[in-house]
Amino acid sequence: MAQAYACSFAGLCAGAIPTLLAGLPRDGRLLDVGCGTGALVQAAREAGHDAVGVEPDAEMAALASAALGADVVVGGLPDLPLADDGFDAVTASFVLNHVDDPRAGARELARVAAPGGTVRATIWGATPPPQAAMWSGLLDAAGATRSPSPRLPADRDFERSSHGLAGILGEAGLAVTHAGTHGWRWRVPADDLWEGLTSVGNFGALWREQTDDVRARLRAAYDALDAPWRDGPDLVFDVECVVAEARVPRS
Repeated sequence: MAQAYACSFAGLCAGAIPTLLAGLPRDGRLLDVGCGTGALVQAAREAGHDAVGVEPDAEMAALASAALGADVVVGGLPDLPLADDGFDAVTASFVLNHVDDPRAGARELARVAAPGGTVRATIWGATPPPQAAMWSGLLDAAGATRSPSPRLPADRDFERSSHGLAGILGEAGLAVTHAGTHGWRWRVPADDLWEGLTSVGNFGALWREQTDDVRARLRAAYDALDAPWRDGPDLVFDVECVVAEARVPRS
């Protein structure tokens, strides 16, 4: 699954890297929580940061370690195996929308950030992104079954918006300095995206519950996709995420 993610949705998430790194001071330590393939850590290092990553999935951590030429710590929110106040900048790219307790996760981001340090996070908003809308249309056309997607209990969930993300960072004791959205165009080879759609997360879960006949219809419909998704051998999506920045109080 790590390899399938690396060739598909990792490229999607990479679109937020410039925003997550823009303007950060380069004379301190940076931690990327849920570093995935290590792309943000690599970009940070190339920009002059002393950057390290931590990743909860052992297979993904091994993939990132190989790419970075350095060990990636295996661990995840809300219990990072790291000391308090150790990093001048902490990033969490599409992490708080996937954990069992987002507020506990936000508190952990604050814990490992140094006083005066910066915490930046991205999530997907409440509106389904275009690649999900495309896949949903294919499922409907193929007559696919749909088990309910897992949801957090109401007392743990939060509004998937700039206001909601800022809210859980503020509840963690951080001073929010910015909350908004960031958009970009994601271009991905069709065969690579297919690997992700049939393997990763809720996409893969839906694929695995289908019969062979439905799977065959899904693949045929996918191969026949045209505008607005198809551009030659690639699929292209205009995507948008929620992004927020906060500071750790100095006292």
